[in-house]
Amino acid sequence: MDVSIRDVASRAGVSISTVSRILNNTATVSEKKMLAVKEAMEYYNYEPNQFARGLKKQTSNMIGVYFPSGTDSIFASSYNLELLKGIEKVLTWQNYSMVLISENKEYESRKKRTPKYLEFIKQKRIDGLLLSGLTSKSIRDDVVRQMVEEGYPFVYIGKRFHEKGLNVYAQFEQYNVQMIEVLRNSGHRKVLLLVAEIHKHYLDGILEKVHAKMPDMEVVPHMTDTYLIEREQVMREIKEYVLDKGCTAVCARGMEEAQILLSVCAELQIKVPEQLSILSAEHSNGAGALLYPRISSFYVPAVDMGAGAAELLIDYIENREVKENFIEYETKYIERDSIRQL
Repeated sequence: MDVSIRDVASRAGVSISTVSRILNNTATVSEKKMLAVKEAMEYYNYEPNQFARGLKKQTSNMIGVYFPSGTDSIFASSYNLELLKGIEKVLTWQNYSMVLISENKEYESRKKRTPKYLEFIKQKRIDGLLLSGLTSKSIRDDVVRQMVEEGYPFVYIGKRFHEKGLNVYAQFEQYNVQMIEVLRNSGHRKVLLLVAEIHKHYLDGILEKVHAKMPDMEVVPHMTDTYLIEREQVMREIKEYVLDKGCTAVCARGMEEAQILLSVCAELQIKVPEQLSILSAEHSNGAGALLYPRISSFYVPAVDMGAGAAELLIDYIENREVKENFIEYETKYIERDSIRQL
């Protein structure tokens, strides 16, 4: 007979979350409840899965931080760097250390692969986990769902995907729609939207909202399969979508991409903003003001998101009160010089 954590909770007369917290050492409960849970486990011969760290206290004071990409991509992204900055600040203050976990394409391509962070969980090398930038496939992964059900301490940084899980996120769909709206209000009607492959699960929602709210707007999405931004790739995009297909504005993923866009436009003798407007996400506050022309942007407070995720996780691990299991961060529009009124 397959026995689940629900069976144990039912026999012990406690909630599933109480059993999960006992298994993960994140609960202060009475001895009576503890003994009831132990008795139920023995009765069913129930063995906790890899997400339960056992009834004996075992801590490493290490927190795993997982990105589903190689380290080159991680450090090429200002968003990731700002996240890490916020995470590191909180962990250091709370006397925890960070373990950076990443995967490369070779690892991802293996058949029947398991997420690399699972190795760290099984070996009890970390006390909790911060997950960032999962793909739509990864979010649907049974491993992630099981971690939620079993109460393993982890926080997902990205689009909210489970009502029970701990979650920190910005308004990715919303600010992308707002970017299109800013350009529409400036007279643009055909816009190139650059999107990373890892964010493709947001794309349908963005396009649906734009179509419903701004039916006169033509949004041309172009997806790239990596965070790394290559100049040759940007050159091809501008030639195809701006020179050949007539897009009058570009929504960039971040300031790294915006900077390359400016360089490519200069080489192609396309004046910004006179001939092409550029609007971008901004993850390091003020980064857009350092470019010429200064880039209008939506500021995404990644450093605050990283800090908030780390605080939420540590509170859960140390059994402090967690009032909300999710935190939503607002983005802010910063108008500068890179958008032309048509």
